[in-house]
Amino acid sequence: MNTYFIVRAQPADVPAIARLFTASFTESVLHHCGGRLPKPKAMEDVFALVCQAEPRAALLAKTEDGQLLGYCFAPVRLSRLWVRAVTGGHLIKWAWRWLTGQYGFGLQPVKVIFLNKLAFLQSAAAPGKAANARILSIAVDPAARGNGVASALMAEADRYFRENNVKRVRLEVRPDNRPAIRVYEKLGYYPGGTTYDSQGPWLIMFKEIS
Repeated sequence: MNTYFIVRAQPADVPAIARLFTASFTESVLHHCGGRLPKPKAMEDVFALVCQAEPRAALLAKTEDGQLLGYCFAPVRLSRLWVRAVTGGHLIKWAWRWLTGQYGFGLQPVKVIFLNKLAFLQSAAAPGKAANARILSIAVDPAARGNGVASALMAEADRYFRENNVKRVRLEVRPDNRPAIRVYEKLGYYPGGTTYDSQGPWLIMFKEIS
């Protein structure tokens, strides 16, 4: 595999990030969107918000020629997402695009997504489950797996956390995703409970940042 570098995402990277997310988590996307893939604009709008809310938290692994191998979103204050969604006009834009059919799904997926997000917010507020920062989403292109891409992204996230005086990081992973869990454990994450959404359980994992 060609040499790769860890860089911060730029607006032009959003379509490629959205494609990698959809390809990596197809089952989840189908579940949330009523059994069919949404139009590309739906995922692109979500990741555009993530990148705008905290640009330095949007980490990419890219080759010299610009090929995207993986991404990691590691916000130190998740509340910035919600503030940006409101103050930046994203909620209004999303509602308009959804109503005009630009996302390609109906009302039921909106309900599922809302309830799942509510469950995660409740879990994050539960006693002992709080953290200063999150690994919100991470994915690596299948062709690039086994080359340390995920570990390199997580290492850069750790540097970002230390710069921002983060003490504790949280992530969620499906309990049956043993390869990912092994990577996280090697990087110092440990199990810290379970939360649920409409697809089933998530294993909560934490890491203390020294």
